[in-house]
Amino acid sequence: MKKAILIIEDNADVRDNTAEILELAGYQTTTASNGKEGLESVKKKIPDLVLCDIMMPDLDGYGVLRAFDNIPEMAGKPFIFMTAKSETSDIRRGMDLGADDYLTKPFTGNDLIKIIGARLKKAELMQKTFENSIHGINEFMHPAKDEIGISIFPESKTRKKLRKKDMLFMEGDTPSHLYYLVEGKIKIFKSNETGKELIVDIYKEGDFFGFEELIEGCKHKEFAMAIENSEVALIPKEDFFKLLYSDHDIALIFINLLVKSYSDTKEKLIHLAYNSARKRVAEAIIFVYEKYQKEGESKLMFNLMRENISSLSGTSPESVSRNISDFRDQGLIETYNGSLRILDLEKLKKMKN
Repeated sequence: MKKAILIIEDNADVRDNTAEILELAGYQTTTASNGKEGLESVKKKIPDLVLCDIMMPDLDGYGVLRAFDNIPEMAGKPFIFMTAKSETSDIRRGMDLGADDYLTKPFTGNDLIKIIGARLKKAELMQKTFENSIHGINEFMHPAKDEIGISIFPESKTRKKLRKKDMLFMEGDTPSHLYYLVEGKIKIFKSNETGKELIVDIYKEGDFFGFEELIEGCKHKEFAMAIENSEVALIPKEDFFKLLYSDHDIALIFINLLVKSYSDTKEKLIHLAYNSARKRVAEAIIFVYEKYQKEGESKLMFNLMRENISSLSGTSPESVSRNISDFRDQGLIETYNGSLRILDLEKLKKMKN
């Protein structure tokens, strides 16, 4: 489906030439000769992107941009100023009002197509529903790689191989990297003075982690250990912050994930305090299953890791064994040689809830 571009420009030659270039490039265009016409056009049809001149009679580009704040359907739609002015103050004013970019007239067709393509691509990424977990960052960052132009991506970074039960970092260590799990599984856990563990999270291939402490500027609050043979890419914190400072949209994603991380921790504590052992064990089994499940797989057989189920659910290994036996007797799961397969995921989820 063709992307719809609204061009608001009082100069007829610029308006028509811009529309012609965009239509030849495969876009659908609508034109308006002033800000008021542009607003009327938006009421009839919401465009995918707006190109708007700044200096226009009656209602200038700044007024158009402010008016769009009152049109909910325009939220997240790229807005690009076209201006003959190149003074920093004019550009800065537009960006402060919420413009995504600007084109200084006269501009070439290549410049126009390049900036339109980049902004539409970025808008599509931002409007996409990313997986509500750390894994979602990877889904965003790789398509954005060319636009951002910062080489923080795992393929170019130092790799660290870990054997099962090797530590990646310890509680109290000073963080110096963002971590990307290339292969394997890493558990994040806390430990009390008697050595009893409580698993906070488990990361799988494709996950970024360790950014919470980098953003907070604090020491590591947990331990990180390989559950199985793993490989981790180490991304220096300087590169991580360079990425955050270069693109506020990606910074917002990390901040939202930081908030979600705290919300998840709070919810986990509530479950530990009020849920029965049976519910907590069911929840832990589903959590581990989702970490091992790959797209298209059903009734996956995965390593039971009984001690990790115990650490996740905050129950004793004996209680875990009893509940697993009950689930097996009810036909919800089956076990074999230390591995587990969920036979009825929906019933197990209902038990968790």
